[in-house]
Amino acid sequence: MRARKARLPDANAIHGLIRSLSYDGTLLPRSFAEIYENIRDFTVAETDEGEFLGCGALHLYGPHLAEIRSIAVSEKSKKQGAGGCLVEALLEEAESHCVPCVCLFTRIPGFFQRFGFVQVDRTALPDKIYKDCANCPRLNACDEFAMARGTLPDTAVLGPVRVEEHLVPLQI
Repeated sequence: MRARKARLPDANAIHGLIRSLSYDGTLLPRSFAEIYENIRDFTVAETDEGEFLGCGALHLYGPHLAEIRSIAVSEKSKKQGAGGCLVEALLEEAESHCVPCVCLFTRIPGFFQRFGFVQVDRTALPDKIYKDCANCPRLNACDEFAMARGTLPDTAVLGPVRVEEHLVPLQI
């Protein structure tokens, strides 16, 4: 088994797997267009023979925060290490970008605790909340655990900010 960065031909398998797990709310649905637009965020797990086992994505919010999202493995691949393989690959990718904090939202916190994630208050992740949670149909009834690994960010780059703080003098 190995993990590798996804390529455009993987989009069908990624979309199908995510779609199969979004009907019951396990994963948020992702359109084909969204998969294609973000294919560079995805990593796939596959057998040594190239059979697709699962996928996961690393979303970068900025130099302070990344999120592991859309972790999914096929039914026949469960309990065979594909999920762990994906998490390890995505953590290595975050490290290569020098991101000090990786977060995720999950209903299975025990799985991610094995990789050093701890439960945190979701308000500690304002970029995630502003970008994704604010538009989620389960915003006020979320049953996921917010988890993070590394140093929680003390800054945010998304969301409402005061314009004066970001003015840069024009140099001619």
